[in-house]
Amino acid sequence: MNLIKLLGYAGLIPFVALPLLYTTPMWLSPARILDLYQLYSALILGFMAGVFWPVLHSNMTSEAKTERLALAAVAFPVLSFLALFTAPEYFLPAQACLFVLLRLSEFRLGLNRQYAGPYRSLRNQLTLVVLFSHVLLYFLASA
Repeated sequence: MNLIKLLGYAGLIPFVALPLLYTTPMWLSPARILDLYQLYSALILGFMAGVFWPVLHSNMTSEAKTERLALAAVAFPVLSFLALFTAPEYFLPAQACLFVLLRLSEFRLGLNRQYAGPYRSLRNQLTLVVLFSHVLLYFLASA
């Protein structure tokens, strides 16, 4: 669990560092920082939605649940891409909602029960930081 915690917290570095850099751009322009943040956010959301895939191949998963998991796994990165493509000015709040919906989907689809207690707690912490980061950068970029 120590490595998983370390990787989870390390994954937050761009979510913390890029909004800080946005307020005091030294090496990159604010527009470039925003582009990097959005790209990283979309990548991480797709990666996190990938937790549904191993469950799809579980012998304990019914066909109806397999279909819901497959749709969920694909829907998150597709919705993220569509938000960035169609409404980039609202991408950050949309993405924040998608991260929260992903976590809620883990509860609704029963994946959360399969996680160990410490991992459930970690997922909640990471999601809260990511949510706060998106909201913060949205307000910074809108000012």
